[in-house]
Amino acid sequence: MSSHMEARLYQDEKAEFALSSMVTMIMILLFSSIVAGMTLMMIEQAFMESRSQSIEQSETLNSIPLVLTLEMDSYDSTGNTNDRIYIVFKFPYASTNILDTNVKWALICDNGEPAQHQHNVGLSEGDFDFATLLTGNGLDQNALNEFEPHTYYHMIIRGSSPNGNGECDLEEGLEATLVIAVENGRTTEIDFLIHEGIEAGEDLMS
Repeated sequence: MSSHMEARLYQDEKAEFALSSMVTMIMILLFSSIVAGMTLMMIEQAFMESRSQSIEQSETLNSIPLVLTLEMDSYDSTGNTNDRIYIVFKFPYASTNILDTNVKWALICDNGEPAQHQHNVGLSEGDFDFATLLTGNGLDQNALNEFEPHTYYHMIIRGSSPNGNGECDLEEGLEATLVIAVENGRTTEIDFLIHEGIEAGEDLMS
């Protein structure tokens, strides 16, 4: 075989190798672009799912109880049998109705002697099953089953009820806390003082 023929074969092999390398490079680039595109789609989908989950969560988390009125309805100086607090409230940021039994309240108080370092923390608790519209009496278990957004409601919280589980005795000079919690939602806490000479109808939020 002549040297001229050998040179041509060598050049053909070089050309074939270059062509093969080019095809391989093109395939790698195409594969990379496909992977990049798929990755971008996955990231966009993840953000979309995250956004939808946050919207669903916000529908629950925005169920914030807003207390408009907190007054002493009835005061019993000898015990907590007739201690009653009147409350007006609504859920201005809720996006769906809320079951009245899914809203809980708790009264927390310290009936000890702080000056003598004696503490006797009492707890009364219940739900808002007895709440009514403002046209009702605020103490009717059968008045409604759900709270609607932007609607005003009221209820009388009884310190010794329900089921006799009331241990928070409201006394003059007592500092107490009312906690209202929505199941899977938000919690509202209100600290208030039972001042000396408290009477029915007095504002506890001032």
